[in-house]
Amino acid sequence: MNNSLTVSQLNAQARQLLEQGLSQLWVEGEVSNFTASSAGHWYFTLKDAQAQLPCVMFTGRNGLVVRQPINGDQVQLKGSVSLYEDRGQFQLLAEAMRFSGEGDWLARLEALKKKLAAEGLFAIERKRTLPKMPLTLGVVSSLQGAALQDVLQVLQRRWPLAQVFIYPALVQGADAPASLRRAFALAQYHGNPDVLLLVRGGGNLEDLQAFNDETLARMVAASAIPVITGIGHETDFTLVDFVADQRASTPSVAAETASPDAVNLRQQLAKSAQSLQLAMMQRWRSEQQRLDYLTQRLNTQHPQQRLQQTQQKLQILVKKLQQSMTNQQQIRHLKLQQQATRLHTLSPLNTLNRGYALAETQDQQLLHSAQQVQKGDSIRIWLAQGALDCTVDTVAVAAIRSATENI
Repeated sequence: MNNSLTVSQLNAQARQLLEQGLSQLWVEGEVSNFTASSAGHWYFTLKDAQAQLPCVMFTGRNGLVVRQPINGDQVQLKGSVSLYEDRGQFQLLAEAMRFSGEGDWLARLEALKKKLAAEGLFAIERKRTLPKMPLTLGVVSSLQGAALQDVLQVLQRRWPLAQVFIYPALVQGADAPASLRRAFALAQYHGNPDVLLLVRGGGNLEDLQAFNDETLARMVAASAIPVITGIGHETDFTLVDFVADQRASTPSVAAETASPDAVNLRQQLAKSAQSLQLAMMQRWRSEQQRLDYLTQRLNTQHPQQRLQQTQQKLQILVKKLQQSMTNQQQIRHLKLQQQATRLHTLSPLNTLNRGYALAETQDQQLLHSAQQVQKGDSIRIWLAQGALDCTVDTVAVAAIRSATENI
């Protein structure tokens, strides 16, 4: 009893053995009892004439399948065998799915992709920048398909200014590759649009084979016009997507990629115009202030202004000079009066007026002492009014000395 396993333990060990021993294998069969859960998981049975196998493919994996399978499809599944422990149910956890006949075709496509990639046709550096505001757009697509109408509606809504050239072509069937090549060549030499859209609606891998044509892919790579592809759904990839200048997930997205939004452009233009007007006003005010400043400086340097300033300074200096001369004249006149008064006080004439007289010799030497003359000398005596010419009769030295001493 100690060596026995519970059912849960047995199922867990069985699951581990199955997943380790039967992993990453391919199984082929017919799909039956297919259901898809609300979460997006696929549940179905894969069967052949003798047996059947329960299968599950979760959302993260089935998103890479080209289309959802239907009952009766012959498919190849890649996955691991496991056990659903709760029910003890043997099942295949599918990781990849391809439809019958798809394997060889996918192998050929993969080889072709490697060939073109080796030639550098997928290189990012060779892809060109799309024009921001194309005036002409070309569309290569089917006239009957919804993809063309979607593209035209988007372009009319977003960028009605552009002229659209349509180059019709078959997009499905045996004649589609040649038809696409002709339309693409016509677009290169007819209207020479600014950008070219190569679009088609969704479909399975068989429906999209025309866009995996090697010649068409080389034409897209060598195009003189930037090319945007919008083929199938978001998960669909074709050969021309790798060589195009830009790949869009759908035709509508391709049209959005090729065209600017006129509404946004008008809003940006209005905003730019407002900013430009504000900048112009600020610049105008700045330049006006600068002009006023320069005008003031120029006025101060103008000859007339400088002449007026010089004249004003000259008038001030003249007034100062006149005032100074007047002051100096008054001061000097006062000094002259003072000196005249002093001179008058000290003047011999003033002394003569008081009754004194001056005596001088014949050689006009003033007499200060009686000893300067002798008896019989001629002298002249000056009075306040007139002069007397006299002859010395007596020299009284003692009397004069006595009088001098008395003084």
